[in-house]
Formats: sequence, C-alpha cells, structure tokens
Amino acid sequence: MRLTVQRWLALSLLLVIVAGLLAACGGGDDDDGGDASPTSAGVNATTPSGDPTSAASAEATDAASGTEAAPGASTEPNSGDATATTGTGSDATATTGRTFPTAPPVDPQPTVVSSVTPGDGSFGLGWNVALRGDDTGAEHNAATSAAVVDSGFGWVRFQLEWRNFERLPNQWDPLPMDRKIDEMNAAGLNVLVSVAKAPDWVLDTSGNAFLRDYAEFEEMMAFVANRYRGKVQAWEIWNEQNLAHEMNGHVRVEDYYNLLQAGATGVRSMDGEALVVFGGLTPNGVNDPTIAIDDEQYLRLIFQYRQGTIRDYYDVMGVHANSTANAPDTMYPDNPGDAPGWNDHPSFFYRRVEQLRQVMLQAGEEAKPIWITEFGWTTENQAPGYEYGANNTEADVAEYLVRAIEIARTEWNYVTAVFVWNLNWSTLTDPSDEKAPWSALNADGTPRPAYDALQAMEK
Repeated sequence: MRLTVQRWLALSLLLVIVAGLLAACGGGDDDDGGDASPTSAGVNATTPSGDPTSAASAEATDAASGTEAAPGASTEPNSGDATATTGTGSDATATTGRTFPTAPPVDPQPTVVSSVTPGDGSFGLGWNVALRGDDTGAEHNAATSAAVVDSGFGWVRFQLEWRNFERLPNQWDPLPMDRKIDEMNAAGLNVLVSVAKAPDWVLDTSGNAFLRDYAEFEEMMAFVANRYRGKVQAWEIWNEQNLAHEMNGHVRVEDYYNLLQAGATGVRSMDGEALVVFGGLTPNGVNDPTIAIDDEQYLRLIFQYRQGTIRDYYDVMGVHANSTANAPDTMYPDNPGDAPGWNDHPSFFYRRVEQLRQVMLQAGEEAKPIWITEFGWTTENQAPGYEYGANNTEADVAEYLVRAIEIARTEWNYVTAVFVWNLNWSTLTDPSDEKAPWSALNADGTPRPAYDALQAMEK
C-alpha cells in the first residue's frame, strides 16, 4: 500500500510527538520508562513511492556517506531509578586507559537454565522483561524472575540506558542495573542486555556523526563487561539503529559501524565469554534517513560498507520480527493474510526474518546465527499506530506465539534463540500505554492465555 499524502503527514507528525517518549521495539529501560514495542507507531509504512529500491533507497545510500546533518537530540527526564552512589575509585582500569570504579566481586557462574552458544545445537527461549532498579523494587523483580522460570524459559532481555548509567563522564550510576542483574542471576537465568540511549554529553552536535568520540562507548562497554562478567551472557549493541530517533535524528550506517566496532572492542577487552549481538533493526519500509531506513536495505548497506568488515564485530545477528495482525505463516505478497492496511509490505510479517537471512547469506555470513530479540502480537491497543491490535484475540496471540517459536525451531536452523515481547510491562505501565497489551501477564501479575500457552508448550 502506498502512503497517501494525508497518512504520510500524519506519520511525520506522530513521529515528532512520540520520538521523545518512545523508542521503537525496545525491551524496557534503566529508568523504567520503557520503549515502544514491535511494530512501532509511524514506522511500518512503505516509502512514498512504495518501492524500497526506488529513489528513497538512493537517499539511504547517500546517508551512508554522512552528507546530511542530523537535528538536535531529544532529552528525557530520568523517570524512576534510585540514584546510586557515584563511583570514583580507580582500582580497575580498562585497556583504553580510563579509570573505572571498582566492580563488586564476580559471583561464581550461576546455574543456567538454557545456555546458547552459536553452533552448540541448543535453542534459547527468552522474555523481554520489565524490571525495577529502585530500592523498593526487589519484590517486583523477584516476581518477574519467578514468572520466567515458571514458564520454562531460560533467558531474559532488558535494556541498559547509557544516559542513566553514566550521566556525565566518569559519573557512574550502576546500582539500579546491579539490582536487576543480580535478581536474574539469583534465579539462574541467562541475561541479554540491550545497551542504548546515548547521553547528551557524548553526542556529536555538528550533525555529521552520532557520537563525538566513539572511544567513550568503547570505555563504557568495557566498564559494564568487566562489572557484570559472568553475570551477563550477551550484550546487544543498540536498539533499532535504523530508526532516526535512536540515532540523534539521522540514520547513517557508518555511525552504527563505528558504534558496534567500539562496543565489541570494549566487551571483548573485559569478557571474552560474553556474546556480542548486532542490534535488532526496526522492521519497516521507509527510506528517509530523518525517519527510518528499511531494515532489509539497511542490512545490505552495512554489509557493503568497508568491504563488509562489520562481520568482525558481532557474534550473533539480532533481528526484530514484526507481526501486526498477521499470523506467523503469512507473508507478502503470496500469502498476505487479511489485515488491510498492515499486510502490503514484507516488514509487517514475522517471516521478514527469512529476507534478512538472505542478506546475510549474500554477505557470506552463513556461519552466524540469528537471535530474534523481539517478536510478539498485541491485543486491542489504545495507542495511536497500533490499531491493528483490535484484530487479535487473546486466543490468536497465544496461537501465534507458539507457532512462531515452532517455525524458528523447526524451519529456521539458523535461529538459535527467541525473545518474546513482552512478559510483564503491563505491571508497570498504564493500560493506555502501548506496551501493556503486548504483555503475557495482566497488570496484577496473573497469566493471560499467551503465558499459559507458552508455559504448556513443549520445550
């Protein structure tokens, strides 16, 4: 479906309104504010021409050369985590030469429920979870880990917001993240942390790049990899970097190349066992660097950049699989389902993963596995842009989730882990928040049919 002028203008206005409040498809953040869920409002549309390989793609290619300036970054207030005592010690020094506060002793490797290493033949089942980092959140976090364990899943994914973890250079605030990670470890769960949200002090104000100095990100990742060594099994570097409001207002593949290079270098300097995950892209058909770049097109561009050397900086390809109101077996154009307005582009479908895999194969990356770090279906949703949720019943969502995991396990031998969006954001947000209807638990923590179905599913 080609965008009408009215819909395109409405899309642009909506993005302006929500850009400072939502981040597409995130797994929650460090101050409990959360991010938008899969199928983020305003991004799941085709280009004005309706052709991702048209002039808009040429603009995307131009974006890779950094010729357009980005608007200023939006700022958000800290919305919830207690402020930890700022570390100032210098007992641990990264290979980059920056001094870090002393990390707590590393606990013995926790007993894990489901370990996933590329090529070991196992399959990881995970939830995107909403956790609390404040000093009264222990009961909530314990209930969350119990729900994960009771479901038979062995992994959790949540977000670390750099802007809250290091509000100023060397001004560390790790206590909220400590609480979250320690609870998940105590429950014997594997942890995937998505790192995103740069602080203002590190942004490039010239508009020619994302960060003024990518060494700052390398140093930050070295710090967290050192602090949580043995407690975090995988680090996902950024979230939906093909979305402009995740990259200071402008999408450029070289920005993410530099970010991933720095992040991987930092992690590997301190924890050789932790996996580095390529940040999941937001599924969409837009090709406007000030809004978003089509995820398939973006992946092609980054594999073309610098002769494909991006391959050196990740162990696992992270992807986000769209869903809207389409069953997991449907796909555009041959079997588009019956969700008018949300079934006319491949990015609206779970099987978009197959197209992203083809890009990897063409780039010679067949040895790298894929983790689907976000996928799910919403029921009726009050948030603008999620109207399709009204087409999904509770029974539909339960059926779709089970079938989607079956597809990943039995048809896609390159997928070795999946993370459902989401377990329990309903327990921390208002019912009108777009994240709530995606949750497998009700606001009071009781299970919805989706949770029951996944719990009963053969593991």
